[in-house]
Amino acid sequence: MNASAESVAPKELVRLCRAGQLYEIANWISAGKSLDISDAIRRGRQKSLLEVAVEAGFHSLVELIVRNESSQSAKDAALSLAVSLRRLDIVELLCANGAEVRSVPFADVLLTWQSELFRFFLDHGADPVTDRAFAEVFGAKIRTALRAFLDCKRAHPELAIQLQEQIDCALRYFCDEGDLKWVCLLMWAGGDARSCGPVLNQENTEDPECFTSGLKEACHSENLDVLKKLKPNPDRDNLSELLHCAAIWRRSATLEYLLELGAPPNDKANGGSSALDTVLHDLRFLLIAAHGTNRLNSRYEVRQVFDCVPALVSHGAAWRPDTGYELASLRRALLEFEPSVTIDVLQIFRKHNVCSAETVRRLVGTPQMREHLKLETNALLRLGLHLEMKTIGRKWKEIAKVEAAGCTNGVEQTGLGGQNAASI
Repeated sequence: MNASAESVAPKELVRLCRAGQLYEIANWISAGKSLDISDAIRRGRQKSLLEVAVEAGFHSLVELIVRNESSQSAKDAALSLAVSLRRLDIVELLCANGAEVRSVPFADVLLTWQSELFRFFLDHGADPVTDRAFAEVFGAKIRTALRAFLDCKRAHPELAIQLQEQIDCALRYFCDEGDLKWVCLLMWAGGDARSCGPVLNQENTEDPECFTSGLKEACHSENLDVLKKLKPNPDRDNLSELLHCAAIWRRSATLEYLLELGAPPNDKANGGSSALDTVLHDLRFLLIAAHGTNRLNSRYEVRQVFDCVPALVSHGAAWRPDTGYELASLRRALLEFEPSVTIDVLQIFRKHNVCSAETVRRLVGTPQMREHLKLETNALLRLGLHLEMKTIGRKWKEIAKVEAAGCTNGVEQTGLGGQNAASI
């Protein structure tokens, strides 16, 4: 056969295969001709004749070719193609003739939505554990995979731990997303919102030190109904920890819900609130004024903080900075906002006795802050503060002595709302 005939032969073989010419191909094989079509298909990934037959969809033709195919890689590639085409009959035929079930990622099988394919692969040794196949397809919201998951768990009790880890991993993802429907579905299938581990599609949670739970992720979500569905319980859950998670993401409704459940607002050794510390610290990270301008930021631009602070302080949260840095950090943030924002903060502190008068003096008593607040003199006087005097007033000195003696009730009785104006 000359070179021209050799180049035509594979193309003719592909044409016969795509046309379903079973007898012509049988005669081709009987004549001892090669089934290699590498010279016929030059675009994209190189296909085998078996894959061409699978694409054509003729069962008898696939059976003829697979029985005469010696390449394992060609059989496995054809099996993957048959799965993507959702052809269970061809999948069964290929596996009966040597195609390896485990060559196809089980997640690819689950993504077909075909329960018959799920069962076939599981019954023939598919690997449901590697690469978190079930977690991945749950993340893609493949509902039919739920039944396959439950069947697999019953049929393979030795894999119960690994399978549980997968459904919990997906549950954490949907708790964070606030998807109540899928949270309910995964809990119905046995998901545990209290187990700790990584979150699907979040690489930063793969480190054991960063493991989290569905409950914690639900505190990040904007959908409070998700957290309510998980039913946090003061007797078994660390509500203080959950409160801190909600504070990080400034979820005022979640803070209110947890506090009403009994979450302690003050969890620091000095009697202060770490959740309130977190919310106030966020003032510096919520500045959205345009770069290169001298405009001060308004309260509207930090409304999330001002939604959260009342939720905390109305339940008794106290602000007791551990270090001067924390106090200075809040001061620096307030200097970047309109003076009215500082007045709003002081009003909240005064109304709920959030901190001592000495702490307030240290917060607003610097020359830079006095300059910042000079147009708010009347508002400060209404709060019992004035800018002119340079020393702390006698009334607040008495408060400082009470604090030094460790009597917190004294602060509550003679705090920022005292009758005498204190100097700052």
